[in-house]
Amino acid sequence: MTARVRVGPTAISGHASPRAFHRRATSWHHGRRTSVSTTAASSQDPPKFVRDSRDEARASQPLDAGRRPEEINAFIGAIKGEIGGTSSSSSETSAVTLALAKEFNVGERVRVTEGRSGATKVQLMHPSGSYADVYLKGSLTVGSWVMANGGEVLFYDEGNSEKPGGISMQFPGITSKSEFRIIETGTVDDDTPFVTIELAGDNADATFKLSVEISLASHNALKMKTTVHNTGSSKFEYPLGHNAHVAVSDAHHGDVYFIGFEDCVYLDKKLHSTKPRVRFTKDLDAMSERCFKLTGPTDKTYLCTNDHNTGVEVGTGCTVYAQNLSGETGCVDRVVFNPWEESPKAYRWYAGLGIGNFGKLRVAEPDSKSSTEVQFKVVDATPSVGIREDFELLEKINTRNMLSRRKIDLSDAELPSDLQ
Repeated sequence: MTARVRVGPTAISGHASPRAFHRRATSWHHGRRTSVSTTAASSQDPPKFVRDSRDEARASQPLDAGRRPEEINAFIGAIKGEIGGTSSSSSETSAVTLALAKEFNVGERVRVTEGRSGATKVQLMHPSGSYADVYLKGSLTVGSWVMANGGEVLFYDEGNSEKPGGISMQFPGITSKSEFRIIETGTVDDDTPFVTIELAGDNADATFKLSVEISLASHNALKMKTTVHNTGSSKFEYPLGHNAHVAVSDAHHGDVYFIGFEDCVYLDKKLHSTKPRVRFTKDLDAMSERCFKLTGPTDKTYLCTNDHNTGVEVGTGCTVYAQNLSGETGCVDRVVFNPWEESPKAYRWYAGLGIGNFGKLRVAEPDSKSSTEVQFKVVDATPSVGIREDFELLEKINTRNMLSRRKIDLSDAELPSDLQ
């Protein structure tokens, strides 16, 4: 058992309402945890990674952006407001955020601050310099995950409040108005940070407590442990998923490949939207089964996939994997998605990769708890390159065999007399 520094509810722990104003999002770890050493599929150097979506935003701005008098005055006014104790967000939200920060901050590793649109977030800072922002509002759990070199792993659409991106959680009790509360923050013995958040639900279908522990388990891995506690007297079924909007170089013009989906059953909602038909990857051509390129509108669900090797290549030499760490009882399904030109401003900059239970629903028996653990991991490798090279070589060999002439070896006696 590893040593674990914890910060839990203290002075305001009995008051659910103050925390209810904050935005928090997913997590995994629970009470006790043994240190997990993850074996990278590449070197220990931080991955090169990924396109930073902020670059496009800067490129689209005028050359004098940020230097115009009205912008300078607004900036000075904002600084004065902060110094004077006021901010653009409500004083109530600021007070709650400060109270949570006082209770749950852990040195430089865990900090409670205000994030996008004044929403409260928990920032987890890994010793390597990578960090993740966890939100409490609605289904959005992780709004940002940045490598130590500054590369953003997740796509976030500032202009889409309903489906902004990041990593969102799929669970029937979560709505856009749901508010998670912080249960615990801390670090494990290798100084990696975690936060545990919780949502309680009580409706006609189910009474439950949903807790998520999110941890930066290593410089290139984000772990999420989800526990569903059925606090009612009736069992209920539920889907569970974590859907990541992975930032890519350019889905339209780049090389964005999905890998690791061979030998699966899948449903293609774009081909049959009302009643998807069961299909088999074995029926695809040999290369498309092992890797396929994102080339258009995509919405596929893969059932009972490989635990660790399903991922998406982002087009910059790196691959983001969605990994099931709970075996056969864990999150065995995957989804891949991209709306393409139905979302013209955003579709080029992300590839959707989800992990969970989307086919066979999970069952929560009365007064029972069930936990699953998943991991998103960035690896500096592109497996599809080797796969495509193998098939190109195979095609060349097959073509050569088709064009080669059959060798005929005749003796002199068998030749016509005029040729002897």
